[in-house]
Amino acid sequence: MAEKIKVTIIGGGVGGYPAAIKAARMGAEVTLIEKDRLGGTCLNRGCIPTKALLHAGEVVHTIQEAGTFGIKCNDYQVDFKAVMKRKSSVVNQLRQGVEGLLKAKKIRIIQGTAELRDTETVQIRETGEKLKSDRILIASGSRPGRISFTGSNGPDVLDSDQVLALKNLPESVVIIGGGVIGVEFAQIFHRLGARVTIIELMDTLVPGTDKEIAQSLEKSIVDSGIDVMTQASVQKISRNKGTCTVHCMLGDQKKTATGKKVILAVGRRPELTDLGAERIGLALENGSLVVNDRMETNIPHIYAAGDVTGGIMLAHVATAESECAVTNALGEESRIHYKAIPSCIYTAPEVASVGLTEEAARERFDIEVGRFPLYGCGKALVINQTQGMVKIISEKKYGEVLGVHIIGPRATDLIAEAVLGMSMEMTVEELAHAVHPHPTVSEAIMESALSLCGGAIHMP
Repeated sequence: MAEKIKVTIIGGGVGGYPAAIKAARMGAEVTLIEKDRLGGTCLNRGCIPTKALLHAGEVVHTIQEAGTFGIKCNDYQVDFKAVMKRKSSVVNQLRQGVEGLLKAKKIRIIQGTAELRDTETVQIRETGEKLKSDRILIASGSRPGRISFTGSNGPDVLDSDQVLALKNLPESVVIIGGGVIGVEFAQIFHRLGARVTIIELMDTLVPGTDKEIAQSLEKSIVDSGIDVMTQASVQKISRNKGTCTVHCMLGDQKKTATGKKVILAVGRRPELTDLGAERIGLALENGSLVVNDRMETNIPHIYAAGDVTGGIMLAHVATAESECAVTNALGEESRIHYKAIPSCIYTAPEVASVGLTEEAARERFDIEVGRFPLYGCGKALVINQTQGMVKIISEKKYGEVLGVHIIGPRATDLIAEAVLGMSMEMTVEELAHAVHPHPTVSEAIMESALSLCGGAIHMP
């Protein structure tokens, strides 16, 4: 029997452990190296813990609006320590599940720091152990970005990792950065009882999102009581009696925002610290590993996937890329395609999208745009969540769906229908004539498509 191919995977997050499981299933001898905790950023310091906290805020909001449904909930209180304890419990349970899956596949797990010594050798810094590998996959993820300005250092200026380790709920928070991370943290703290201000450099929150959808989300956030400053450039942070004052410029006007804590939500950076990528000649661009559509680096037998490649920094993309990488590494053919990658924001209302924004589509195609507001959707009215819409962008001549954008309840679940359809080059007419269950919010997708095919049923 031929000797098994030895695969070493650096990073135990969503770009590492699914690849390890797939490689083991394909018959490889797999070693997985993780310097911190299995599950990586997503499970331990990102997707899962933030969604647990967002759901706690959703429970608070449900209590607050219970009177709308004829239910009286006059007295409640937020126990922040208990909220954080449950968040940690969910994370621990999932992490234990990941460990069990890896052990069931007889994957060797090493907790330690990986260093590339040459193109075939990975050394564990803490123990000095050297691993010879036939294939190497780098899935070392990313770290929180930081920006430097006067007053930006200090225990009261937190990155996303530090926020999730807080012991007590601050009474007020200033969030620098109004992207996905920033708006989610804003809603978490606001709903749990803190006063929140968001400062964003661009002209709208969540830059890169379809502008109409972004503006709708921003209005909802402002209406909820969160202060928002856009087109604002942070200059410095000053301190007085335990309170931070963030000084910024809006055009030629000086503005300030105060809070007990300041959160830096300014994106993430590929994590290549001490890996030795340059030592062995791996090609880099803007601090990221360069790969092709097979997830190969410039060095044969070394692959990379996920945030470390500097592409779309989403957990599901990291998983797809890593599985593509392993498939190619073990002799089968796979390519990664980015046409139908969903993007989600887990605020309330939720936002989800796939494909081109209206702005991007207009630059390349002759398009039509269909919209259906949720106030025309029966299920949305039943659950008292009628703020939002489904927006569909189609190519005018052939009707191919180019983009779908949803703002409203369960948008992050509903988007999967559009992802599947776009991956199969669905036309707007095919989507319009697919029978949707009633009453559901998913009917709004059908109605939005119908608005481009003769007219929506429940819209004048």
